[in-house]
Amino acid sequence: MFYRTIKDFLIKKQINKSLAFGLSAVNNDQIKTIGILVDGVHFPDRDKLLQEFKKQANGQFKVNLLVYRKKAKKDESIEYPYYVKNDISFSGSFSKGEIDNFVAFPFDLLVSYYDESNTDLELITVLSKAKFKVGFASVNKDLNHFFINTFVEKYVDFTQVLFDYLKILKKL
Repeated sequence: MFYRTIKDFLIKKQINKSLAFGLSAVNNDQIKTIGILVDGVHFPDRDKLLQEFKKQANGQFKVNLLVYRKKAKKDESIEYPYYVKNDISFSGSFSKGEIDNFVAFPFDLLVSYYDESNTDLELITVLSKAKFKVGFASVNKDLNHFFINTFVEKYVDFTQVLFDYLKILKKL
């Protein structure tokens, strides 16, 4: 318990330090790649979410998914790249290449699909090289360029609103 508290404190400190520089400027480029960061603990329907994104995108975009999980189960088949709390060190570095690749890839759109504050998810969001970041209004507002005020269970509403606004912003 004490270990987790110290680790969360240090990661929050790194998040705040990164946020001090502010978000990158939003450009007017069209969206071709989408990264989705999902809290698999509070939202287990990642398959349905991914299908909804693919349906809305009509195959126009390359969609990558990274899932945060509570624990890694040894005998479970893994469908998507995932990470757990232990994959992040005290200094905020990652022990899995999938996380490094996801953070370093310059997505045109990063969707932070979690509506509860979690330092492990927020660290990935803040370190991501994505050009345009979208998330929920209930999470730290300094992390994303654009917010949607809904609940994580309403993934159909979220994707419809997101794609409607992307059309308005001429990103599609």
